[in-house]
Amino acid sequence: MAHGNDTPRLSRRGFVSAVGLGTAAALAGSVVGSESAYAVSADEARQRVVVIGGGIAGLATAWLLDGHHDVTVLESAPSLGGHVASVPVETSDGRRAIVDLGAQFFGAQSHPIYHKLVTSVLQVPTVANRFDNTVTRYGEQTPVMVTPGADRPITDVLPYLPALQAVAELMDRARELEANRDWGVTVTDLVEAMTVEDALKQSLVYPYVASVNGATVSQVKDFSARAALALGVRPLVGEGTEQTTDYVNARDGLQSVISAMAGELTGVTTLVNTQAVGLTRSGQVYQVTDSRGQVHLADQVVFALPPESAVPLVSQLPQAGRLTQIYGRFRYMPGRIVIHEDPVYMPALTADWSSFNITHDDDYAEASISYGRLRGDIDVFKSWALHRREEPKRLLAAQDFRHPMITPDFIRAQGDLQGLNGKDGLWFAGSHVVDVDSQESALYSALTIGNALAPESANRTRLGVLPTTPVTP
Repeated sequence: MAHGNDTPRLSRRGFVSAVGLGTAAALAGSVVGSESAYAVSADEARQRVVVIGGGIAGLATAWLLDGHHDVTVLESAPSLGGHVASVPVETSDGRRAIVDLGAQFFGAQSHPIYHKLVTSVLQVPTVANRFDNTVTRYGEQTPVMVTPGADRPITDVLPYLPALQAVAELMDRARELEANRDWGVTVTDLVEAMTVEDALKQSLVYPYVASVNGATVSQVKDFSARAALALGVRPLVGEGTEQTTDYVNARDGLQSVISAMAGELTGVTTLVNTQAVGLTRSGQVYQVTDSRGQVHLADQVVFALPPESAVPLVSQLPQAGRLTQIYGRFRYMPGRIVIHEDPVYMPALTADWSSFNITHDDDYAEASISYGRLRGDIDVFKSWALHRREEPKRLLAAQDFRHPMITPDFIRAQGDLQGLNGKDGLWFAGSHVVDVDSQESALYSALTIGNALAPESANRTRLGVLPTTPVTP
């Protein structure tokens, strides 16, 4: 390492940028206004709306339409929430908390509309997070990178200065993509254009980006770089030494948000353990048949479920060819997340432990979140564990997921799907419909429908003037 005046310099902003990228593992544009190109005439009769899917997008759609239309929500799972998976855990010392297996992080900067809904409208309690990062190679004791943290001053991480500079450059380039709204640059395009040595690209940069997207190194190379890095740069607020990451968690898990919203419904029928299996149309009316054999008549149908689950339904419609072709361009990959009590995936030395810890193992780069460092309320770990060599010895919970592979064509498919939104009474909602996979994008898609079908509903009025969101088509 260079000494004296020859020592490479990294600004405080650069250090915080390096820390900020890890927050994405876990999420300037225009506002969703009260007017819409799809708006239904104000004097149009009350309509029957069937929402297929009870995740945050489907539930928010029902919540926004409540009181204006007759809404039925069909959810195949035993409970509402979709990718929200909050589970109660208890450690061996008797401490208890509710942790999220699925979606978890949000903030006023990265998720401004969702943050307003949760904290101001629903008034769900939140807890602050603190972020730092460690990257290691499997089987090696010395990390590839360790970032500063609340109890780790900058001077302690100077040996990792080249790695920190590499991540800072990565984040600066990600900011440029955000500013230019550029989805077309792939991760490979971005990383190969960086000025850092190739060895750092292979040992740090590619694994780093892969880990925060739940992907392998080979998979993430084809991702849109803006999509892959958006949830790392968007939560950064402030400048210089005051820059911080504004992510929070729902104190009692994101299921508390789902419960709060569902608890406010007054005129919506929600059916869980009830899958939509049939879809036909007679004249202007749709017939949605559920797994119990009941037929639901609908003037408007909202697909608020992942593309892979929507295809069997849309394939029954006359316009199936176009819809299934678009849906086929939304590619997904498997993921597995576990909650455990033993630190099996943490760095070898406790001094190197961070809230977000990445292990690079050949083509795999999976992260482990330490709740003790992240929130300080319980000593458990949340880990991506699809390709790990060992299983946790004290496993508390586990769940499989399907994560989106957000390539440039994934983004183009979003535009094509939005072009069909509202046509023939069919609507599309979900985190895949616009922008990157987040609670904000899911809510934004619901607002598009709510603003069209019930722009003056009581719940839309409660949201008031919406903050500017980075989630815009």
